[in-house]
Amino acid sequence: MFAILAFLISCSAVFADANDTATVEVNVVEVAQITVMPDLLTWSAVLPGYAGDPKLLDIKNTGSKNVTNIYAYVDTLEDEAVRPYGSPNSTSYAAGGVIVFKNETYDKFFFAGRLEWNWTEDISNMQKTGVTSPVAWGFFKNTSYEYNWLVGNGTGGYCNNTATQFAISDYPDNGTVETRTPIATGINCNQADENYTYCSVNRATAPLYESCVAIYKDCSKIYIYRYDKRSQPNFALCGNSNYIQAPSLVPFETHTLTLNVYIPLGIPFGNLNTSTFTVYATG
Repeated sequence: MFAILAFLISCSAVFADANDTATVEVNVVEVAQITVMPDLLTWSAVLPGYAGDPKLLDIKNTGSKNVTNIYAYVDTLEDEAVRPYGSPNSTSYAAGGVIVFKNETYDKFFFAGRLEWNWTEDISNMQKTGVTSPVAWGFFKNTSYEYNWLVGNGTGGYCNNTATQFAISDYPDNGTVETRTPIATGINCNQADENYTYCSVNRATAPLYESCVAIYKDCSKIYIYRYDKRSQPNFALCGNSNYIQAPSLVPFETHTLTLNVYIPLGIPFGNLNTSTFTVYATG
């Protein structure tokens, strides 16, 4: 006979919170970078004398540091290097020459970079008394409206010095003397370099009010812009040239432009010569 003595021992579990830490250090490289989106803008089947449909273009700071002094330009000078008037081909005209845009802070469209060329022949009923030495003239074309302009050459017969003059009519052209009498009042052509004279249009009644007009040295063409601040050529010399945004655009922040096209009357049908819209910022 025997007996078994059993012992039941209960061990209760004891839980306690515990934690520890690790130090995490991350260093981000300083990068100045912007991205424009979308990277393709297309306008199709726009009627001569009309504007297209507005499109939005984002300028996004995709870098790691603030960027400032944002400006933009199109390569019209390269894409329309030869006078296109009289050509039956649409590719003789730069697509960039019909682009207009406005920024977030000023609700007014300006040309990104439009060329107008010397007419090379007399214009009926035109009065050329608005400048001292008339040498070139033509029409600024803005959808269905045209405005008669006039250039007076400067020293030595060239148009790349501050003696150069620019005049433009306030009235849409209808063939009369009144609409073909350009005046230079309120237009300051007080800056020049080896290639251009830079004029600020400050007359509120002028169709190019607040724009810049750069007159090429041989007087053959004028370049119209506002937000082109390039230094080669030195378009920033114009008093009306402006930045799209001068203060800082911080990382991940976006500035949105509104773009459109102004198609003038009397332009060949088909695709215009493809242009590039370049946005530049200082990092």
